[in-house]
Amino acid sequence: MSQINQLFFQDVVDFLTENVEINSENKNQLDLIAKTYYNYIIHLDKLIDNEIPINQNLLTSNPLFNLTNHYELCIKTLIKLFGEDSSIFESKAKYSKIYFDALIKEKLWNFDSTILSKEEFEQIAVEKHIPVFFIVDGINLLQSNYPSKDIKLMLSYIFKGIQMYDDITDIGDDLQTKQFTYIISNTIQYLKNDNDYYPENQLYTHKAFFALEELSNPQFDFMQEQFSSAKEIAQKYNLVKIVKWVDAINTQLKDWRNQIDEIRNA
Repeated sequence: MSQINQLFFQDVVDFLTENVEINSENKNQLDLIAKTYYNYIIHLDKLIDNEIPINQNLLTSNPLFNLTNHYELCIKTLIKLFGEDSSIFESKAKYSKIYFDALIKEKLWNFDSTILSKEEFEQIAVEKHIPVFFIVDGINLLQSNYPSKDIKLMLSYIFKGIQMYDDITDIGDDLQTKQFTYIISNTIQYLKNDNDYYPENQLYTHKAFFALEELSNPQFDFMQEQFSSAKEIAQKYNLVKIVKWVDAINTQLKDWRNQIDEIRNA
């Protein structure tokens, strides 16, 4: 998971409650809920992806114990803030199910033969970050006039941009471990159509993505479009922190794209 991903989700409550009248104690509890649930799914995701090697060191810092602790603290804080019979638990269950189903879907894709459409990518990108939606519903319970629908739309744009950013950043590692993504699907199919795909040489696939404008440029355009759409909604509700975060990401994307163009044209 990229740094921008982690930074956004660690600060998501601060981002989303910038102009919301919630007392500091409730906001701190909501922040704790978001952070503990985020840490829970991160530990779980790493275990599912075999990113945590099983060795003696795990007896000192056991990820299974850690994720359980995070989850238990999340539930306790939810009950403390909203009560046992709150609709927040239905929201959490709904979006958690979508998230965990998305993890299974990814594992069912075949690295060399699955063809993933842009629409399927956009759907899975939102689903892989959708637990944040129950935090939005929590804010709405604390302030009834909170614009939940628009905020979820804004977040959906951010999720799609972040997922594309992650997939591009991780393409080398993903090719090496045969972790299927949309840009890998797109690149492999493009090379296959030109009879230029070599499964035994994924470094060539990696280089091809950045070397060919028709492969990488549309993805950079897509990221900038998503983040710009998110920015429009953030500006509508005067979410200055999100606007600044998006501006920083767009500056980074422009610099990154310029570097690729310079290498490509050298």
